[in-house]
Amino acid sequence: MPGYPGADQAQLLYENRQAFLFQNETVAAGTASIAYQLRRERGAFYPWGMSLELSFSANPGTFEIDIETADTDDNAHYVTINTLTGGLNTFYVGRLELPSFWAKYVRAQVVSITNTVAVTILLTR
Repeated sequence: MPGYPGADQAQLLYENRQAFLFQNETVAAGTASIAYQLRRERGAFYPWGMSLELSFSANPGTFEIDIETADTDDNAHYVTINTLTGGLNTFYVGRLELPSFWAKYVRAQVVSITNTVAVTILLTR
């Protein structure tokens, strides 16, 4: 998957669905993923959050992955709401659960990574 393609190109992601921000890609530091627009469920029973599963093909070394959200799909509007810098299991997999937030768009940003490995980030609504 290519990186962030530019403003107003985020794909709509329905509730109870999954999408890849990166899919088994070697990603350079400073690269932002594609963005998704999170559809808001009309019923009040479905959670407003999301979870992210991050996996590396091997030991990534020191890394920082930022999860960014925005209300406007434009590069300048994305703001970091959570950061993953560790906490991986022995298979180099980590998770973030964001149970409640109101932003419309989400993407990931690889801020730093020391080893050249493939990165996969799965977003679940």
